[in-house]
Amino acid sequence: MPTQLDAQLGLKKEVTYGTALTVDAFYPFTAESLAWIPEYAQGAGMRVGRRLNRADRDVLVKQSVGGEFTTEGVTRNLGKLFEAALGVGVSTQIAASIAYQQLFTPTQTVLPSYTIQKGMPLLGSGAVSPVTFTGMVCGGFELSAENAGIPTITFPWVGRGIDTATALATASYPTGVELFSFVHGSIRLGGSVTVPTTTALATGGTATANIRNASISYDNGLDGEGFNFGGLGLRSRRPEVGMAAVSGNLVAEYDTNVLRDAWLAGTQLSLVLTFATTSAIVAANFPTLQITIPSIKLRGEIPLANGGDVVTQSIDFEAFDGGVAAQPIYVAIVTAETTI
Repeated sequence: MPTQLDAQLGLKKEVTYGTALTVDAFYPFTAESLAWIPEYAQGAGMRVGRRLNRADRDVLVKQSVGGEFTTEGVTRNLGKLFEAALGVGVSTQIAASIAYQQLFTPTQTVLPSYTIQKGMPLLGSGAVSPVTFTGMVCGGFELSAENAGIPTITFPWVGRGIDTATALATASYPTGVELFSFVHGSIRLGGSVTVPTTTALATGGTATANIRNASISYDNGLDGEGFNFGGLGLRSRRPEVGMAAVSGNLVAEYDTNVLRDAWLAGTQLSLVLTFATTSAIVAANFPTLQITIPSIKLRGEIPLANGGDVVTQSIDFEAFDGGVAAQPIYVAIVTAETTI
C-alpha cells in the first residue's frame, strides 16, 4: 500500500506539441509545484435584486499549466532535463563503449516539448492518483551548490493542458546512480579557458580556493502568448524563446582583493563549475557534471566587517556574449549512459 512518500514524477519528449505520450524517464525530486493555472472572468451585467457575483456568470477564459520541480545532482539521467532546458544535446562515446560525454548548448530555434506526469498518493486509500501535463516546455534551470551539501537543480516549466484520466505509468529508475556532493566540486574563475567539446571537458582557467557557495541560473526568456481563437483557451503553439539570461551568485571568503578589483574594473572572467566523482567509469573517465560560462562580469560588493567573524563577499554575476566562444553557456556530462 503506497504511503505519502510514494509520489512519483516522470517525463517523455513529445513528437507533436501538446500530444501526450507515456512517460518513461523518472526522477526522484525534492520539491515540485506543477499545477493547473486557470483564469476566470465574471460577467459584469447588472441584475435587479442581486448583490453577489453569480455562479452562472463565472466563466473560464484561459488556461495553462506550469510550475517547477527540483532534483539532486546525480551521475545518471540528468541529460534529458538539460536537453529540455537548453534545447540542443549531443551524446558521444569517449572511451571503451561505456563512457559517454553529453554536451548541451542553447538552441537557436525552438525548444522541445514534453509530457510530464506526477503521481500523488491518496491518503489511506492504497492508490496513487495521476495528473498528466502536456506541451510542457522548460524555461531554463537553476543550479544551487551549497557549502557542505548536495547540488540541486530546479527546472521551471510552462505547458498547454492537463489530464487526469491517463493511467499512472510504472516508475523505474536507473541503477548505479551516485550523488554529486560538495566534496566533488571545484570552481575555476578567470584565466584562459578552452570550452568543452563533444569529447572533452573544459580546460584551463584559474582554480579558486575561497568560494563557499555557488548558484547558476539560465533563463530561456519564453514568451507568454499563443492563446488564440479556436484553441479553447489553451496555448495553440509552443512558447518561443527570447533573449536568454545567465546569472548567478558566488559567496567567497575575503582573502584577496582579486574579486573586488575585477568588479570595480568591469573585467570579463570565465567561470567553470565542475563536480566529478572519484569512481571511474573506465580508465580516466569519471562521472562529471560541468557548467562552463565563457564570459561573466561580477556585480560584487565592497567587503563589510562582520563583527569579528570571517568576512565573506556575496557576489552576483551576469553572463555575456563575449564575442569569442560560440555559446554563452555549456553543460557537459560524463556518464555511463549510452544515450541522452
